[in-house]
Amino acid sequence: MIAAGQALRRRIILAVILLAAFIVLLRVAVLADEFDTVITAASFEAARENRTALRAFLHRMPKGGDLHTHLAGAVYAERFIAWAAQQELCVDPQKVVVAKPQCDRAGALPVSDAMHDQQLYNWLVDAFSMRAFLPTSAVPTGHDEFFAAFDKFGAVSGTHLVDMTIDQLRRYDSENVQYVEFMVSSWCADDRARFVKAISETTEDAAKLKTLEASGLGDCVAARRNVLTAAIGKIRSALACDAPKAQPGCGVTFRYIIQVNRNNLPDEVFVQTAIAAALIRAEPRVVALNFVGPEDGLVARRDYTRHMQIIRFLAPDVPVALHAGELWLGLVPPPDLAFHIREAIEIAGARRIGHGVALAFERDMEGLLAEMRARPVVVEVNLTSTDLILGVRGKDHPLPTYLAAGVPVVLSSDDAGISRIDLTNEYLRAARDYGLEYRALKAIARNALIYSFLDQAQKRDELARFDRASAEFERSVASRQSPLQNAVALIKAAVTSPP
Repeated sequence: MIAAGQALRRRIILAVILLAAFIVLLRVAVLADEFDTVITAASFEAARENRTALRAFLHRMPKGGDLHTHLAGAVYAERFIAWAAQQELCVDPQKVVVAKPQCDRAGALPVSDAMHDQQLYNWLVDAFSMRAFLPTSAVPTGHDEFFAAFDKFGAVSGTHLVDMTIDQLRRYDSENVQYVEFMVSSWCADDRARFVKAISETTEDAAKLKTLEASGLGDCVAARRNVLTAAIGKIRSALACDAPKAQPGCGVTFRYIIQVNRNNLPDEVFVQTAIAAALIRAEPRVVALNFVGPEDGLVARRDYTRHMQIIRFLAPDVPVALHAGELWLGLVPPPDLAFHIREAIEIAGARRIGHGVALAFERDMEGLLAEMRARPVVVEVNLTSTDLILGVRGKDHPLPTYLAAGVPVVLSSDDAGISRIDLTNEYLRAARDYGLEYRALKAIARNALIYSFLDQAQKRDELARFDRASAEFERSVASRQSPLQNAVALIKAAVTSPP
């Protein structure tokens, strides 16, 4: 009787072992269809605790695109110093670059002096970026230093659209990024005051737009389009895009998003938004508009809802991405945290939200997440700049909440030059701080193309290019390991990965 029971137990154990072996073999067979992806994911996990290896892995990994980057803020300080020196510009004691006519200011120095004065050079790099930032009574926070940097190099960045774009395209090429949408300013400076004065005499938005059109909006937009067309031609020529051997950077597809400064009076915001919307309709290489500047600014806070209404009226038919929820407790009174993301979506019709870190403070967060998932509305996550500007990092950041709710996200660089980072760094932080695995990062990289503002045919082409690049990357990773290592990785994946 005992022997019979033992025999039965042995048969049961053997059956369980055989069943488990069958399941493992079945899983191995299934995973073999995506062999290179499985091996690449295993290699990523093996590198996770070795930050040097992990960074090198992510640098090589195709990263789709960068959808949230301010062109001027993306350029490193060293480039601005070189360009300012070439233009014989000066820098004043407040570390602001000034034009030639202002070089006789007391204490102003030629920027070219920095090319042989390391101390001055370091002083300028630190002024134009967050490098070596330490709080002072004059600039007490990273938030203040970050936003102040733009004015310091504005005299250079404002005249180097072509050079800045070329600089960034080459950088993206080196990081295996195939697409980018640069945020730039583009309005008719000579007509701006006249436009604002003309519409200030009316109260209704329809009347403001009609007045603006009668005052020469069409001519303004045509002029801006001509400038942009000429600039793109220079970019393509500089990178030899039409030559048999194009230079690095030419293969990176790029578009522009027009910035509107939200810390201006309502009529100025109306004018800028009207120009941006009209330019988007006229020029396919301008794909969207965005409101920029500190969201916690006096005017930005006071006029936030009005700004959303201006966008809804002027741009109901063009893509909109908005900085919204780039706020945190203590920076503004609590009521200002409770509605910015929702109004950007529901009033302005934003398809993408930049930052969105104030999610937890929004009224009915769960309902908002459900709405963002259903529309869908994409969150442009900028881990480093959010850390530097707001001090929001690690578990305080809502990235895991967005992911858990099924809201699509992309990783972006925001202002890589000011932050002294690159896009790879944001993928590294996502892996390091939130434990994201290779497949999740690959999906996020693909999102940058899915949720770009390209048209559907262009998206298909870019997605096909991304898939080819990812397949080649994964083949290269798998080929670097021995057959035994790959077999072990495949079996381990079959045992540990969910069915």
